[in-house]
Amino acid sequence: MALTNYITQSLICTLIFYGHGLGLFERVTAPGRMGIVFGIWALQLLWSPWWLKRFRFGPLEWLWRSATYMKRQPMRV
Repeated sequence: MALTNYITQSLICTLIFYGHGLGLFERVTAPGRMGIVFGIWALQLLWSPWWLKRFRFGPLEWLWRSATYMKRQPMRV
């Protein structure tokens, strides 16, 4: 889940803070930005164990592993 969470957090924060998304970086104070980031982090901490109870890998880890072995890997636990 590390790769999935890293890429997901990067995409969400980019869409929230930069101009091609909501462009909130200069409109939100530093503590507000930290609150948003910690909120995303907290959601990932809840979502990751839920996901891993049902599946062997995170979605991007599964894609990476399948591409590496050039064979679709089993996803379900």
